[in-house]
Amino acid sequence: MKRAVLPAAVGLAAIVALSACGSSTSGSSNAPTSSAATSSSAAAPAATTTGNPASPVTLTESGSSLIYPWLQAIQGPLQTAYPNITLQPAPGGSGKGISDAIAGTTVLGGSDAYLSSGQLSQNPDIMNVPVVISSQAINYNLKGVKNLKLDGAVLAQMYEGKITSWDDPAIKKLNPGVTLPSEKVVPVRRVDASGDTFIFTSFLSATDDTWKSGPNFGTTVTWPAVGNELTASGNPGMVQTCSQTPGCIAYVGVSVQDSALKAGLGQAELQNKDGNFVLPTADTVSAAVAAGATSLPDNLAQPLIYEPGAKSYPIVNFEYLVVNKKQKSADTAMAVRTFLTWAMSSTGGSQSQFLNKVTFVAIPDSVKPKIEQAISQIQG
Repeated sequence: MKRAVLPAAVGLAAIVALSACGSSTSGSSNAPTSSAATSSSAAAPAATTTGNPASPVTLTESGSSLIYPWLQAIQGPLQTAYPNITLQPAPGGSGKGISDAIAGTTVLGGSDAYLSSGQLSQNPDIMNVPVVISSQAINYNLKGVKNLKLDGAVLAQMYEGKITSWDDPAIKKLNPGVTLPSEKVVPVRRVDASGDTFIFTSFLSATDDTWKSGPNFGTTVTWPAVGNELTASGNPGMVQTCSQTPGCIAYVGVSVQDSALKAGLGQAELQNKDGNFVLPTADTVSAAVAAGATSLPDNLAQPLIYEPGAKSYPIVNFEYLVVNKKQKSADTAMAVRTFLTWAMSSTGGSQSQFLNKVTFVAIPDSVKPKIEQAISQIQG
């Protein structure tokens, strides 16, 4: 199948060089102070000033249930590094994270999906800030079936209601020698506005022309009517529903794969663009990142779906924290800049001990300068 071209969101207003921040740093400073990228056609932007704010700041966050376990894991270490910064994350789905950040209900909005062109044009002070890289697994509930192989076209037909039995010839063709049951396929999808839905439907659009011209992709889509489909809220809900439903197929973020495997669900090998079947691991996700994350557009909205490469896993994405450039105070702005910079750092939130727990991968050094340039715009 031909790969679908995923439209990037419309860029933010041109980045303007900022003068140095007047806030002084204090307290712990073991996270790096980063410098923004320079431009040959404009004065160099100010360095991203980070540090412990003068007063306590609570960074509220809502959104993606995929990024949530990682944010939970780095809460304590962040406050150890910066005693005046408290991170307070909560799940709820990427749609909620985006809307909360835009409305100012929370300081940060966690999202697996980059903001749409309409959202960016209507909210010019809102930014996509990628902080880490994740992926998505395809889980299934088939007793006695291991090492199942699937591709995007078969998955699309399952969610269209065209493939209704696990012993369908299209599935058998991908799994020669495997005894597949005549059990009914039960597709499970997210009921909430979800970044997981965004990246899953992006993969279907990239691998199946019918899906591309039909539901296409988004945090919400018009799903085809399938009589026995089930819905669930959040990644934990997807795991619970699938584990209770023989014959289920579900898309689930890698950050909860320990729970999925402990619940007895299988994890499918997906066919990548080079025709190989791979599982989501640090190596296969890193291969996709190496192929697709060589540069970022000015709005930092970059898909990593169905990248080429023999080892590349096909459902990979940046995890975003959506944030307003104009914060309510200098201390809050300092806390946001500090956290976002620390979260990307190999000595901060992107240490292997935190990433490995959720099968995440660090932001490549090659694209960090552009992200740091965006972070430097956050002021109070």
